[in-house]
Amino acid sequence: MSLIKNFFMIVVALFFIASDIASVEALTYDEINPQVEGYVASLPTAKKDYKSRQRPILIQGAMTAEVGNLIKALKNPVVYWNMHYLFVAGTYKNYPVVVSRTGIGMENAAASTALAIKQFNPIAVINQGTAGGYAPNLHVNDIIIGNNSINCSMYKEEYQAAGEYDITKQILRGTPAYDKDKKEDTEFRRFHEFKADEKLLRIAKTTAALNPNWNVSFGTIGSANGWNNSIDHINFLRDNYGVDAEEMETNAVAQICQNAELPFIGIRIISDNTPLGEQFDLATALPCQDFSLLVAERLIRNIKAGKF
Repeated sequence: MSLIKNFFMIVVALFFIASDIASVEALTYDEINPQVEGYVASLPTAKKDYKSRQRPILIQGAMTAEVGNLIKALKNPVVYWNMHYLFVAGTYKNYPVVVSRTGIGMENAAASTALAIKQFNPIAVINQGTAGGYAPNLHVNDIIIGNNSINCSMYKEEYQAAGEYDITKQILRGTPAYDKDKKEDTEFRRFHEFKADEKLLRIAKTTAALNPNWNVSFGTIGSANGWNNSIDHINFLRDNYGVDAEEMETNAVAQICQNAELPFIGIRIISDNTPLGEQFDLATALPCQDFSLLVAERLIRNIKAGKF
């Protein structure tokens, strides 16, 4: 009789777990955003300039849905607005952290990053959020951490007459940025990629190894102001430039961080994979924030130990 009872209890538990998962997967912008915005509206707004004895960690997300868990994880959060960009400052694991909602797109990401660097003087920047998967091994809810990032929209094409368009007739030109190895140059030089900070990469790899429940890989993140659903274009970027996933902010943030000589890393969760036929799932934005907080926690330990 006890075996039957235990079996019944397991079935019931699995039912409720499945129900919770289904409800999470069904989340939409209209369901997530009002909750986060309502919480932010309840927080105090800063009346003075930001001050901290320790340089904060800056954690970014483009959309409201990509920052809600981060903001709620902060203790004593205070809201700062700058040119209508949202920043929430507080502490996490007894260390100062600023959460930034950058807005969607390369220009918003760059502008909000520059403002944050001037206003908060962060010690490091973690840009996180959702991305479309290109690689066949990246499924929805998998996490990719950028060893490097490229600007997929910074290209030049060969001349082609009307009706003769060939996507392969383009080459990436690289993104202009400061080169610390050539300080005498007054003009930015072009970088075909921006690499993640080595110390942050090691921290991310350690975090992934200690949390095997997350399916984490490392590769190339592509950025552009577009939502690419063309298989030919995806295959071109994958075959020629090794793009594993694409989104709209990472490379722009990396560019500004390089100009500021500031450690940077990009963390993305796969929200969809067009080549695999896996559709967009907004709910992926939530666990990505949770993993990013694990990385931030390990970074905090390193900072406190004098290893960063």
